[in-house]
Amino acid sequence: MNANTKILALMAALAVGSASAAPTPNTTSTASGTPITNQASATFTDPGTGQPATEVKSNTVTTTVLPLPGFDIVYDDGTPDGNTLATTPKAVTGATPGLIVPTEYAAVNNGNTALTVILRPNVTGGASTAAEVKYLDASGVELPKNSDGNSVLTLPAGTSGVVKFTQQLTIPANAPANATYGASPEGFVTGTGLANGQNGIPTGSTLYENQTVQSGAVVATPGQAADLQFVRVTTFQPTLQGSPNVANPVNPVGPGGTTGPTPPALVTVNVPTVPGGTPNQPTPTQTATGYPSTPSNPADPSGANGTPIVPDVQGNKQVAYARADNDNPSTNPAVGQTNDLAGGADTVIFTNQLKNNGTSDDTVQLFPAGGDRALLGGTTFDANTGVFTLPDGTKVRFLSPGTGQPIPVAAGALYPTVTAPAGKTVIYRTEVTLPDPSDAARVDPVTIVVGADSLNDAGVFSDTNTFNEVRQGAAQFGDSTDGVLGAVPTPAPQQSVMPGNNTSTNTSTTNDTDNVAVFPMDVANLGAYNDSYTLSATAAGLPAGTTVTYVDASGAALPTNGAGNFVTPVVAAGQEIKVYAVITVPSGTAAGNYTVSQKAVGNYSTVTMTDLNDVIKVGAVGAVSVAKFVQDGKTGAGATPQNGIDNPANYTANNTAALPGANIVYQIIGKNTYNAPVAGFALNDTVPTNTTFQSASLSVNGTAVTKLIYKIGTGTWSASAPAAGAAAGTVIAVAADDDNNNVPDALPSGSTMELIFTVKVN
Repeated sequence: MNANTKILALMAALAVGSASAAPTPNTTSTASGTPITNQASATFTDPGTGQPATEVKSNTVTTTVLPLPGFDIVYDDGTPDGNTLATTPKAVTGATPGLIVPTEYAAVNNGNTALTVILRPNVTGGASTAAEVKYLDASGVELPKNSDGNSVLTLPAGTSGVVKFTQQLTIPANAPANATYGASPEGFVTGTGLANGQNGIPTGSTLYENQTVQSGAVVATPGQAADLQFVRVTTFQPTLQGSPNVANPVNPVGPGGTTGPTPPALVTVNVPTVPGGTPNQPTPTQTATGYPSTPSNPADPSGANGTPIVPDVQGNKQVAYARADNDNPSTNPAVGQTNDLAGGADTVIFTNQLKNNGTSDDTVQLFPAGGDRALLGGTTFDANTGVFTLPDGTKVRFLSPGTGQPIPVAAGALYPTVTAPAGKTVIYRTEVTLPDPSDAARVDPVTIVVGADSLNDAGVFSDTNTFNEVRQGAAQFGDSTDGVLGAVPTPAPQQSVMPGNNTSTNTSTTNDTDNVAVFPMDVANLGAYNDSYTLSATAAGLPAGTTVTYVDASGAALPTNGAGNFVTPVVAAGQEIKVYAVITVPSGTAAGNYTVSQKAVGNYSTVTMTDLNDVIKVGAVGAVSVAKFVQDGKTGAGATPQNGIDNPANYTANNTAALPGANIVYQIIGKNTYNAPVAGFALNDTVPTNTTFQSASLSVNGTAVTKLIYKIGTGTWSASAPAAGAAAGTVIAVAADDDNNNVPDALPSGSTMELIFTVKVN
């Protein structure tokens, strides 16, 4: 087809400086809100058997990294910025009235915390009658606006801290000759406060591009509007309408322009749209008007009945709610399967329509479109197979509804081509094949923007779009991770119980004197639609009379289904709930360790997850307990006890916060409540993620130990202290050796050992 020389000139002009490096976010500083968690343990010889005892673990303590904000807005192609309208290299001449000029930018996070950036156009130096300026996201949808009419961009931190967006400048239809128009995005962030959960900018202050915060105040250089990136434009219709599947299309025809099959009939389908928090929903669906994806498609994750698809004519889109495949057996049965693993590709087939509202016949090519109305950036097309491969690996084909075969590419076209007679509606199918990724991270909706470009105009730019969205199921189930979305299979919690009739129904994990084991579990919905989950658990070897109940945070039991398993409330997409597996152990249970096997199944998604390594320790008389506290300089002694051990003054078991570069001082206390000395007693700690080791010191019953020995990882005991700077993940054991035999001393009955363990936040 003919090339539009004005569009080509525009693209060439805006490519100036494209050889520079792509923008990169700050990935060095530890992210704001990152919990630095730590758990210690004690190793010793069991006084009853004379054999090495099972390692005893402390509570977990958490220090949260504070926010340190900063951001920049740059040209996406690497062209240097910091210019004015007069000096910008991004210039277009010979523009016609009504021309749309897209310019690609990137917002780059230079700090360690997510930011909400407000965008507004700076038009200093432009024509007296301003051009229309909009800001679009990477899919071509206009960014949301605040009450001031400015655009709002969400900027994550860390490796994903580069968000691309488009400035769309439209020349007025009445633009005079030789007029200059231009704009630069100008970004700023309004402060919400310096604490965790806030953005690190003082309340009432404003942070502009490349500014930072020091000593609790915004550094005012560079100043507002000192770092802009302009585009300058100097001046010198096909009538297509795309839409989802509707009930009564106008004069339907096939891709070849002749009478063909009508779209699937709209029927009642059941989709997972029950609001989050709704209790007792073993089947969390509501009815809607829609149609199933092609039932005969073997790669459809919803099986023989097809994925339910709901058209939204008002929004010019349709939404498919795909279930999970049953193709992911666990590869680590000892730990379990916390989430759905990567599996075979899934395919959903949409029915789309393209209406020609004009009075002349038209020939139209179809392709996945980006925000600039051209082929989505990074997409490849194989004309032999008809497959478009998107940057994320999603594959798209356009099919004839009659034959199911790919629509061919017509002469003079680049992409699959349909004939649209005047006043008629072309029916075609859009086949979307998605990679089936692991549920180790959020699985967001996948939106395919189907662009339709007339061959009767210049340039390959969509004249109308329609949207096909696939929402997939994803979930995680495992040991609770406070404050972090998701669950983990380790550390495998061990709950100590004393068999008998001392039953107390609660959610406390610190009471080791009753016959109740409590395991906090997270059920995280990482998918794109709401779902509820069925929970069950067993503990092999425990006798009759053992009970298993799942309760919520208030201690109330969850409802059960007909099989006696427990059903969570509906969990909204991107949210999680904490539940507690409460297991009572009856009298007569033999001492020993019992492994708990738990399972969670998505009631709509069918995602199946297991946690197989939590342990109930049924104990004898006496025990070793370990508690861990973190220095905060203000908590009174005994205010936050853990595992029967009081916290020292100025130490707490509660969450704390620290800036990058600051020290975290832990105190680990091991206590011997056996009625005999415990031989070979040592306290162990691991340098937490995002920190480095600084020092360790030891005391017994509050008196400093003069002769210490250390063990690094699986090494041997030595009097040489570990060097400051040891990396995260280094396991360090510390013990007393007053008899100089290079073997940890015994801890007397009723005594405590205290380890001061200091690390620095990266």
